[in-house]
Amino acid sequence: MNTFWLKVAGVLVVVVAIGAFVMWMRSGIEEAQHPEVTFYDMVEKDRKELLAEPNTKDLTSQPAQSQAPTVSEPNESTQPNEPQLQKAEPVTFYFTQLDETEQIEAEQLLAMIPTGRSIGRLPMTGYNLMVETCRQITGRWPGSIYDYKARRALNQMPERFRQRYRITDQELDLTQFTKPRPNTTPYTIKEED
Repeated sequence: MNTFWLKVAGVLVVVVAIGAFVMWMRSGIEEAQHPEVTFYDMVEKDRKELLAEPNTKDLTSQPAQSQAPTVSEPNESTQPNEPQLQKAEPVTFYFTQLDETEQIEAEQLLAMIPTGRSIGRLPMTGYNLMVETCRQITGRWPGSIYDYKARRALNQMPERFRQRYRITDQELDLTQFTKPRPNTTPYTIKEED
């Protein structure tokens, strides 16, 4: 009789161990499917986004200006009230050229912007370093590609911080780079499908 209860207890221990193993494996699979995003991952993402070349997405994602998509005439296959989006055409930006020493100085300041954004993500800190660096770039090299990248960085900052740093719509305006101005050279972007 003592061996019967001993066998039952042994079977229960084995069943609980198998159940615990199965639960552990499932949690491992779920973690592999949804990896945790670390601060280092966000720093790398900031660096890629803020130092990227100009593109048309920057113009359409501006929260300061509301731009409606281009609408074409509806055809027979669509509903009469549904707008149909046209294919995006290449956008030409116009930037002023800098000499070599100015480019080096601007690159050094531009490299500080992703760091300032990453610091701003931390609790109990702010975006002061990023905002001051962007303002320094836009003040020293207006109309340059570095000015464009600094304004794009300000556009990507969360809206709730804009009032704190007194960021104006003029500082966020990227559309000025799509119009030819004196002493500028064209920079054409071809969007890939």
